[in-house]
Amino acid sequence: MELFRKHTFIFILGLVAPLTVFTVFAGYPILYNLFLSFTRWNGLSPNIQPVGLHNYIELSRDPRFILSLVNTLKWTILSLLISLGLGLLLSIVLFLGKVYLSSLFRLLIFVPVTMSLVATGIMFSLILSPEFGFWLGDYRTALYVLIAIGAWGYTGIPLMLFHAGLSEIDAELLDAARLDGASDFQLARHIILPTLRPVFVIVALLSVIQSLRTFDLVATMTQGGPAGSTKVLGYFMYSETFWNNRFGYGAAISVIILVLGSGFAWTYLRSVANNALHISKQ
Repeated sequence: MELFRKHTFIFILGLVAPLTVFTVFAGYPILYNLFLSFTRWNGLSPNIQPVGLHNYIELSRDPRFILSLVNTLKWTILSLLISLGLGLLLSIVLFLGKVYLSSLFRLLIFVPVTMSLVATGIMFSLILSPEFGFWLGDYRTALYVLIAIGAWGYTGIPLMLFHAGLSEIDAELLDAARLDGASDFQLARHIILPTLRPVFVIVALLSVIQSLRTFDLVATMTQGGPAGSTKVLGYFMYSETFWNNRFGYGAAISVIILVLGSGFAWTYLRSVANNALHISKQ
């Protein structure tokens, strides 16, 4: 009987409690937001008017939404390329011992990750202020400036993930390859990159989710301007919800963001499952 009580307590503590917390703080808000996306509501009135798919139909015809979606896709793709490319390059250079004071170098790269994006946005908005003739005032370059700043603040995470993956490589394998005359490029191509394949998937997923959540830099630096050139889905959702008091419309935008993020997450989980299955068959 005592053993049964212990198992019951463990079951409640380990499963029921986390599920309850998730339901209250994540599940219910998601479902309520989904409900709001099929309504018209100003956020203050006690009357919530059902409108069916009207918000989604309007989104498909709204040029502001199309522009925000395109900007978000640009941000996602470029951030992914930068985080993968720069994080991988720096981690390999560090791993091969090409940098002096490597611990200090890693610390300096990781410091921006610990900074608030709001503080980062304010700092760079002063540095790149249009009044000083820089790029934030030009609709052709503003988005790419924000992407570069976001990458500067995020690169430390893929660097640390790749560095952790490289620690799994057997040093004796590298020494043997060097004795056989392998160059640094050959070491990276034939030993390092295959080892880091699972890390690539993790870094890609985190980078995509980070890009879809983009809001802070846009809100503090450009407010979607100039001429909507930096408006992304997260900021468009915020402006429609809290500036225009269109809570139903904003909820529909957030559902789109959720669907995009869930799609990438599903792809990631499927890739991990397939990789685990492949390893188990070997």
